[in-house]
Amino acid sequence: MPRRGFTIVELLVSLSVIVLLLSLIAPAIMRARSAAQRVDCQSRLKNMATAMQGFAGEHQRFPATALFGATGDLQGNWVVQLLPYIDQTNVSHKWDANRPASDPVNRLASRVSMPVLACPSDSSAEPGQPNLSYVVNGGIGWTEPIDCPVGLHISSSPAFQPLDLNGNGVTCPPAGVADGQPTDRELFLMLGVFFVENWPIGVGTVRHHRIEDISDGTSQTLCLAENVRSGFDPATGDNWSSANPRRIAFYLSGYVCTNGSCSPGNVDYTRGNDRIQMPNRLESINASLRQAEGEAPWPSSYHSGGVNVAYCDGHVQFLSEQVDGRVYARLISPQGGSIVGPLAQGPLSEQ
Repeated sequence: MPRRGFTIVELLVSLSVIVLLLSLIAPAIMRARSAAQRVDCQSRLKNMATAMQGFAGEHQRFPATALFGATGDLQGNWVVQLLPYIDQTNVSHKWDANRPASDPVNRLASRVSMPVLACPSDSSAEPGQPNLSYVVNGGIGWTEPIDCPVGLHISSSPAFQPLDLNGNGVTCPPAGVADGQPTDRELFLMLGVFFVENWPIGVGTVRHHRIEDISDGTSQTLCLAENVRSGFDPATGDNWSSANPRRIAFYLSGYVCTNGSCSPGNVDYTRGNDRIQMPNRLESINASLRQAEGEAPWPSSYHSGGVNVAYCDGHVQFLSEQVDGRVYARLISPQGGSIVGPLAQGPLSEQ
């Protein structure tokens, strides 16, 4: 009896069924893979948050965002300070804190790739390179060399603009010049957790918090967040050891204060995560996915709908990109409940 093979019609029908089944299965596979990456990303962020608590407990303070010597040389950043707490003692031993980061010894150490620093969902991270997907809570901005609080606006010129946080019309007053109560510098400290400091620690600008300084509660104050626009940049050579505040920290948008002046009537915390109005939306969560590498210090991720964040008590959760700007500002501020004046923040429960 002769064998009967597939007819062309039967073969086409079979192929169509297979293609249909694959089209149904593929999205489920992609969702499962994405979920697994998100869990792995949270796990690595949790490790970083635990390391941060270990550092803060041992040193009675949080690490500096970045450290600069008296001549302006970069001496390290928060990642360098955390190396022994993320099982990277060997890399820590290679880093010479008494030499600038540009020294060949430290440049060699900074080329080490550490998977714990990179989120698996960060497609901008390059395999085997010194990536960084997580950044620290820098508050509302950083300071220029004269210890002047400034904010960054990527759509403005100049990009760096002084912040009059107490709204008294005085910015960057030199030493000995009155700046009202509370001063811009005092408010600056209350609005963030991590700050740029001088090296050696204790000389020059000294500004940091201890765990017990987080009066709003460590479980309600952000410590770390994802930012896929930070980390390794083959164009500049920047990596996890960078001291560029735009690469190693995230900030609340300075647009919460009109034209940098936080005077009465000029403060609107909803602008802190305004995803509609220009130019405010350029500084909202996940708005920087199409912005330049190293120029967008706002939380961002390739997860759908938000970013992973870690709080100062070590717990990790997913923060929606739709979070109300007032809530977001309160989560960033470690002492927001104690602020008086135009920048005062209401209780988190009322936001």
